[in-house]
Amino acid sequence: MRLPDEPHIPMAQQDPDIVADMARHGQIEYIFPTPIFSYVLKNADALNAQLRDVILEHERTTPSVAKSNQGGWQSPPDFFQWDEPPVTALARVVMDAVNIATARISVPATFKIEFQLYGWAAVNRKGHYNTTHVHPRSTWSGTYYVDAGDETSDAPGAVLEFSHPITASPMNFFPGILPSARLVRPETGMIILFPSYLQHSVRMYGGERPRICVPFNAHLR
Repeated sequence: MRLPDEPHIPMAQQDPDIVADMARHGQIEYIFPTPIFSYVLKNADALNAQLRDVILEHERTTPSVAKSNQGGWQSPPDFFQWDEPPVTALARVVMDAVNIATARISVPATFKIEFQLYGWAAVNRKGHYNTTHVHPRSTWSGTYYVDAGDETSDAPGAVLEFSHPITASPMNFFPGILPSARLVRPETGMIILFPSYLQHSVRMYGGERPRICVPFNAHLR
């Protein structure tokens, strides 16, 4: 495909050896990649049942915090200070995930890294969603899904949506051909991590059973 202002080079003047060598050895470098780490916890039914009971009890007794959540309930950001064994167990899982994800992005081994973790519990019911936002002053952000709810897998809503981090890209770089967002359908037991600068939202939930999750941030001490 020739662009309108592309200089036309007659086929007779093109060196097939150059074209073949360029196709074989030309390099594409992906700069400023955006890492997203995910894992579905195995054999987590007992832990999730305990977390569900603890979180729903706090929902009954604690007023909701309002941030990006449109409807639903959100606790203060003190979840990992709750004095319940399943909360302590989840804190260990989340910190392990943060450390593994950090090791995967090739941070120099000589650089000593310690994270401070804080999180909050969230309960969304039918019609609730989260508007687009980022998490300032953090390094990693993420969510653990205690109960992803009962919305069917072919439903259009309730997915976690990551916006393209380069604002102009959807307008300029193969618009309408390359994706401008990444959609993730939550699963019970899933933990997902992403850089805190990455804009994200949650589309409207349409299930009948409450969706229960623990969003969190990890920032360098």
